[in-house]
Amino acid sequence: GTGLGGGVVEAGRVVTGAAGMAGELGHVHIPTAGLLADGQPVPACNCGFSADAESIASLTGIEKNLLPYWLSQFPGHDLAGMDLAKAAKLVRAYGEAGDPLALKVFEQQAIALGRLFTIAANFLDPDAYFVGGGVVEAAPHFRQWFLDQVRANTVLREEQLQVAVFALVPDLDMAGARGAAGAARDALL
Repeated sequence: GTGLGGGVVEAGRVVTGAAGMAGELGHVHIPTAGLLADGQPVPACNCGFSADAESIASLTGIEKNLLPYWLSQFPGHDLAGMDLAKAAKLVRAYGEAGDPLALKVFEQQAIALGRLFTIAANFLDPDAYFVGGGVVEAAPHFRQWFLDQVRANTVLREEQLQVAVFALVPDLDMAGARGAAGAARDALL
């Protein structure tokens, strides 16, 4: 989809929780101090929350929250005046080319993911943090830059730094579909 998914795997099994919503990382509230620019509105999510990870680090977050603000800061940009849904899908290509507006958008997304991973580190202490979605289909230099930004914005304790792995999902943007297929298979078995 266009949101921000997540999951928690323990001993090879997906943790589902009491209502089946464990690992719904997209709707975890994240601190916005130092993340949002001066005068930037607090992002709103389709779920009704404000300042959750999905409201920033998703294609929907780009379209509804980040791009409108950054277009106001870069008047005359190529994406200005374009339909926001279409423009949001083009931001990645601009980021790959080093466009300043696009880099601001992706920097905010990386900070948001880093803060989300920091929260996860403090209650789950995971072995690995995986980043997926459309950014993993970007040019190698750009996806590595993005992963480095996420890592730089994730605050881990010294013990965690020694063992934690940060990686891009190996299945490009198919991780969610593969996870859903695996969950369906497990439910039938």
